[in-house]
Amino acid sequence: MEKYDLKSKTKEQVLDFIRQRLSFSNEIQTQLRYITETDFRKEHRRFNMSGYEDITGECTKFNLAILNEFADLGIYDYTSYLFLDFYKGCGTLYYKYFGEDLNQELEFAGLGTTDIIYEILKKTIFSNRNTRRRH
Repeated sequence: MEKYDLKSKTKEQVLDFIRQRLSFSNEIQTQLRYITETDFRKEHRRFNMSGYEDITGECTKFNLAILNEFADLGIYDYTSYLFLDFYKGCGTLYYKYFGEDLNQELEFAGLGTTDIIYEILKKTIFSNRNTRRRH
């Protein structure tokens, strides 16, 4: 799906798209026991919101991998930098729009993974901001 297709969808349809993109593969499902298919389909990868890590950088790498699942939609084309950080369950998005000087922050208290990604899509591919040229 391309960003143009997502722009025409309702919020609930976009949230479903996000959940589907973050869902576990069928290979994993076949390896699990004692879990019904219905329950398994409700599960998806989630950000580690604790901010704590046993190995330096582990939490950041894990969360960045989840966010990068949406890089093909162009979320990074709108910003000079885009960084998501968590501490004690509260997320903060640090970003600066491409071609602008203002550093921005957006806090995500009480939101889950799909809602946070939706908010990032609103700030990037659903915005009318300028993008960097990638071609």
